[in-house]
Formats: sequence, structure tokens, C-alpha cells
Amino acid sequence: MNMHSDTALRDEATGLFSEYAKSEYDVIRLRAIQALTAIGAGDSPALVEALLDDDEDVRQDAAQALGALGVHEAAPQLLENLIHDPCGEVKLACVTALAELKSDDATPYLRTLVTGRGDEITWDEDELHQDEWDDWLDTQIAAIKALGQMGDAEAIEPIVMALMDEDGQELGDVACEALGRIGEPSVPTLGVFTLSSNRRLRHRALRTLASIGGTEAEAILRKAVTDKDGAVRLIAYQALMPKDAALVDQALTDAVEDIRIAALNLSGFSEPELLDRMMRDPGAKVQLALIQRLDRSQPIVDQEDLRWQVLDFLATGQQPEVSAQALGLLAALAPELVADRLNALFSVDADDLKAERIQWAIVDALATSPLREAAEWLQRACRSPFRSVRLKAVASLAMIVTDADRPHVNQQQGRELLLSFALAPMTDSEEEPIETPQTDIAALEAAGLDVSEGGENGPTSSLGAILGHDAIAAEMTQEAEEDEVQPLSPREQALLAKATRHPKRRRVALDDDAEALERETRMSAIRLLGEVAGMQVMLAQIAKDPETEVAQQAFAALGVAVARHGAELDESQLVDLITQGLSHTDSALSLQALKLLQQADLPPQDALRGKLRAMVKTGDTPFRIDAMHILTRWDGTPDVARSLLDDVSAPVRQSAMRLLSETAPDQAGATIVPFLLANPEQRIVTYVNDSAPAVVTIGRELLTGLRDEDRRAQWPVMISALADLLGNPSRVA
Repeated sequence: MNMHSDTALRDEATGLFSEYAKSEYDVIRLRAIQALTAIGAGDSPALVEALLDDDEDVRQDAAQALGALGVHEAAPQLLENLIHDPCGEVKLACVTALAELKSDDATPYLRTLVTGRGDEITWDEDELHQDEWDDWLDTQIAAIKALGQMGDAEAIEPIVMALMDEDGQELGDVACEALGRIGEPSVPTLGVFTLSSNRRLRHRALRTLASIGGTEAEAILRKAVTDKDGAVRLIAYQALMPKDAALVDQALTDAVEDIRIAALNLSGFSEPELLDRMMRDPGAKVQLALIQRLDRSQPIVDQEDLRWQVLDFLATGQQPEVSAQALGLLAALAPELVADRLNALFSVDADDLKAERIQWAIVDALATSPLREAAEWLQRACRSPFRSVRLKAVASLAMIVTDADRPHVNQQQGRELLLSFALAPMTDSEEEPIETPQTDIAALEAAGLDVSEGGENGPTSSLGAILGHDAIAAEMTQEAEEDEVQPLSPREQALLAKATRHPKRRRVALDDDAEALERETRMSAIRLLGEVAGMQVMLAQIAKDPETEVAQQAFAALGVAVARHGAELDESQLVDLITQGLSHTDSALSLQALKLLQQADLPPQDALRGKLRAMVKTGDTPFRIDAMHILTRWDGTPDVARSLLDDVSAPVRQSAMRLLSETAPDQAGATIVPFLLANPEQRIVTYVNDSAPAVVTIGRELLTGLRDEDRRAQWPVMISALADLLGNPSRVA
């Protein structure tokens, strides 16, 4: 496709939409106006003409479009509609459009609408009584916003009158926003608002003054520095301190912690001065803020370091969160100096909730530690009795291992630790073993259903087949008849069948179950190995584990590893492993093996074609989608995708159409347009994937249909689809 064909398609569509904007059918006119807006056809006269349409929806959409597209020539007619159009929604759209066009002629009418309906403005009184809602209330807010957007200083007085109306709606936020956009002329008015008994209005007015700036606004803010309301003082300090060092010193002694924190952030103190402040400030929030500002790039080598003295002091204080953060930073910067404390902390029982908080803070700090010892203490944390701490520690190890900028930390040790957790054998459990989910075919066979080729029974041939027990099915049927329960639809039957194939998962209180913790740690480590380069050989070994869940996690991690680092296994190893996974009875594991095959981007494998073709025909939705993509790549033709265009599963159909638009764009129009007409709730861009040739093919198909009078009933859907298709210029560039 070249630029000429692109322009021709867009111009042709614009002309057709402009023509249909004058159709005798309301729905076609409405869709045409919406389409002109979507493709940015602001130069079409049809948009202005649509402001006089008989249908109020058409007029409303036209007004919105003209403002959004910046059609200044439309301002007179928009103002005419604002004054004389009886429809409140059309007036609302005109207010917004006139503001976007910055129409000076409209400002007197907008000021009128701020305080009332206006004697010169026409309203539909019947609509008010019918809907029990006064459209003026919405228009009032829109008018205030519009006048602010236009910077109309003469609007200040009516805005204040509306705000002070005791019987009116709450307008504090919208009024201050508008006054802020008007700027300096609003400062005296906002100054009055700062004295209001309405606390929310005072705060909003002060923030608005801070955004406007200037000498007069600054004078008002300086008075607020001594206000008895701490939130007011905070707003004032934040606005003034960046330019006034004296106020920083004053704020450091304020009773409000947030004010002291704001001052400290602007203080320019050296680290020793910050440490001194940290020890003397009684506020936990202040201490935490200062801990976050400490230098973490250099280790603490001895107890003479000022950081050690302050952190050690805070770690033994009475503020739990401060104590935890201080000890965490000591663990990251001076682990040898606090080794005894760390050993004691990681030896506690699972019921010590205070210890859990501290362990979490330690792991959080270790994740960014500059020391080699970080990996060693993270290893210790991976054996914590607390689930949250374990999982964070394992994830932190993976973060260290995969960070190319942290070679100073013992990354090799981290890799070995992750691998050791992933390979750790699980102890035998005395609990009842978890039932392994069966595949669809296996579940049906277990229910006594004949699923062989040519078999008499289908997957939902009877309730007994679904439940796997005829007596129970008979009892349920009898109860249903007695209670007059409506029969299940085919979809409900399918959902019931799927529910019976997947047993419920047990919930476990992991913090009290050491074995469950070990297992979850292992699963997390396996998943994280997928992020680490050089681990694919070990993951392939874990993928052969006899325990289904372990093998499934390994296959999933391998898919991630191959996608991120490329295949590190040779082709024969990958093929053997994938073949093994695809043949497994567990559907979740088989699906991960299929995804690995897709990520591996292997050359065509004749030994696997038959299995993939069987999946395309009988597999669950995810299997059909992935198998279709792989076979399409191997075959080099869209035949498989074309065969699934009428699939019973909507996601499969959608995926097939997207694939067809990529691999055979010349066929996309003839295929996708009929489907779209049969499924008008779908968006056509779902199937295009930014394929420019497909856009042109589909666009031409839609234009052909839009010229066929016999297909007029389908025109609204076609118009919307073509507008959607051309609405993103990059899609056809």
C-alpha cells in the first residue's frame, strides 16, 4: 500500500459519510456524524449542517465534534443552538464546544448560565417535568468550566454569586478550578475564600492561589502560615518554602509532622545534620522520611559511623515501624555488626508478628544492599516461618541475580540458592493427595462416556455423563422437576462439565504449615528461574519431575526463559521435552508445553504436526489458539486459521481473524466483514492488528457494501466499522 491509496480510501470514506449525514434515516445520519468525527473530517460541511438536524442526538454529536475538531467557522451556529435549541443535552455540548473554540460572542450567554437559565435562552419545560431533573444544573457546571477555560475575568462575579447561593449545588471545586485558570484577576476573590468557614473551600482556594503565584497571592499564603489549621499551614509552607529559606527553619519546628518532613526535604542539610534531626524529632513519620534519605551506597564499617549511631538508637526505640526500618538498613549496610541480632530474629516462631514486620523490612533493605553478604542473609530469610517474608526474599534473590548493574553482590551464590530451592525434594505428606485434574477426554471416559470416533454419546449427552454417576443424576433430575427448575442451557451444561473436571483447591494457613511453606517456596523459585539466564538446562530437568504441579511450573518458567533469553537447549532436547509435555494427561501442563513450543520458534516438526492438528479440532480454546498459530507459521499458509473462522469459541474466531489479517491481508475483507455484520457488538480493529494491507482490503469491502442499497439495514454497522478502521492514522500510514 502507498500513501496515494491511503489518502484515496480516507477521502472516499469522508465523502460517503458526508453524504449519509443527510440520510432520511436517523440512525444512519447519527452514525455518519460520529464517523466524520472519528476520522477527523473537520472540513466536512455536513458537520455544521447537522446542527440543524431534526434528531437531537445528531445535533448533540455534531456539536461535540465541531468543538473537538476545532472548526471555528461553526461558532455562530453553535451559539444559535445554545440559545434556541430546546434540548438540554445539545446545549451542554454547545457550551463545551464554544469553550474549545474560545468564542468571545458566547461569553455573555455563558455568564448568564452560571447563575440561571436566562430569559433569552430557550428551554424545554416539558423535558424538566418529565425527567424530574433540571438540565440547567449540568449546564451551569459546564459554563463555569468553559469560562475558566476561556480566561474570562468578567465571569468572576457570577461564579461567586453561584457559589454563594445557599439553595444551589456544591460548586466549590469547579469554581476554584475555573478561577485558577482565569489567573491573577481571581486572586482577591480566592483570598476571601481562604477565610471561609467551609474547610474544604479554604484548602481548595489556597491550593489555587499557590498555582497562580504572584506577589498578591504570596501575601495571602504568608498569612496562612500562622493558621491554626495544620492542613492550611502545610499548603502555605509547600508553596512558599522553595523560595524562602527562613520559612524552612520555621517549618522545622511546626507541630505537624508532614510540615517538618516538607521542610527537611528542602533544608539542604548535610547527612550529619539530618541524623541529628532524626534523633531529636519525636515523630515516627519524620524519622522514617529521614531513614529513606540516608546514603545507602556505602557500607557501615564500624560503630564510629554516625549512621550506625543513629540507626542503632532508632532500632531499639519504641516506634515499631521506625525500629524495623532502622534495623533493616543496618542489615543491608552493616550485617556483621548486627549479626547476633539477625540470627536471633530469624530464629523466632511463626506467631511473633512483630518479628514478621522486622524481617520484612530487613529483606526489603537487603534487596538493594551493596554488600556481597546480602545474598547470604536473603538465604536465611528464605527459610523464615513467615510466608510473606519467604516469598519476598526469594523474589529479591532473583532481582539481584538478574541485575546486570550489581556484580558486586554475590550473584552466583544467588543463582545457586534459587536452584537449590527449585530442586529441593518435598517430604511425603500424610494428608490426602491432591487429585490430579484430568483432561476433557479422560474425564468423560471416567464418567463412562463413549468418546471414541463414531461414538454415540457427546460430551453433554446426559447429566449422568457430566456428573459421572447416573444415580446422583437421576436424583438431581427428580429434585429439579419437583422444584420446577429450568433446564440448563448448552452453555450452562458446558460450564458444569468443566467445573466437575477441576477439583476445588484447598486453602492452607501457610504460616502454620512448614511443609506447605517449603512447597510454595519451591514453586516460587522455579517460576523465578525463568528470569535467570543459563538455567534452561536445569528447568528442563525439573520439567521431568513426576509431580504434575512442579513440572507445570518448570514448563511455564522455560517459556519465559526462552522468550527472554532465546533457547539455550538444542533442538532435539526441546522437541523431546515438548513432546513429553504435550502427551501429559494434565491439561494445564500440556498447555504450558504448547506455549513453550510457540516461544521456541522451532522449525516445522513433522512428529508434532498430527498432535497439533488434533488439538485444533478437539482441544480447549487456549489449545486451539496456540496450535493454530504454530501450524500457520510452519505451513506458511492461512489454511488453519481459515478453518477456524466458524469455531464455536469467540476467542478462537477472533484469533483466527487476526492471524488471517496478518498472513493473508488480501482475504481479510471478504472474511472479516461478514463476521462483523453477524456480530455487530464486535470492534473491527480487534481483528486487524495494525496490518495496513488488511485495512485497505477491509476498507474497500466496507465501501462496496455501503454503496449497495439492498444492504441498507447493515449500513449503520458498516459506517461505524469503517470509521473505527480509519480512526487511527498510523494504522493506514
